[in-house]
Amino acid sequence: MFREEKESVSRILSCLLSSPDEGMAEEIYRGTLYSFFRPQVQSWGGEIGILKGFRDGEAPEVLSKNLKKEYDRLFSDFGSEKISLVESFYKPWTQDPDCSLSFAAEKGLIMGDSALHLSALYQKCGLEIGEGFQGMPDHLILELEFLGYLYRWASDREIKMFIKDHLDWIPLLKVELERASAHPFYRTVLEVLDLFLRTERRRLEKESDGEEKIC
Repeated sequence: MFREEKESVSRILSCLLSSPDEGMAEEIYRGTLYSFFRPQVQSWGGEIGILKGFRDGEAPEVLSKNLKKEYDRLFSDFGSEKISLVESFYKPWTQDPDCSLSFAAEKGLIMGDSALHLSALYQKCGLEIGEGFQGMPDHLILELEFLGYLYRWASDREIKMFIKDHLDWIPLLKVELERASAHPFYRTVLEVLDLFLRTERRRLEKESDGEEKIC
């Protein structure tokens, strides 16, 4: 894959984790997503079967309503599942051994170490956090957007560091979706993302270590 393709993959996956609309449902109905990702999955050595969530015969207006209802159930603060798409939630709040706060090592919180690190990276790169993501700089949608940015502007060493530091929690999110019996569409999005990241990790492992400075 060329870097432009990897940038597109990152940005498309980011969009697919946004609140769904009829335009997204139309792309699923027309098979656009399936057609785009099929050769990618094959090139990564994956099984085409993981794309079944990108093949849905429901009319776009019906599928759009069903996906919106499922998105709210899974990811809304008021949904029954309340599955987080924020990295900090899956990790200890801080790794600082000198932090004396009682909740320092707890999980399930936001604005932890990963959020602070990403805020600093965005600022260093001249990027602003969009409306709706204030207090969640390590939201998966933003992380994938930033990954796409890195494929355009950064070195492989920098991309390797970002994936290692900030996208290592995706298997935990997959488990949460499986537990919640999520709609096949969202399980497919995570399967594709996980396969893409695993493929990139293997490729990037061949890169030599050295000084790594994003932006």
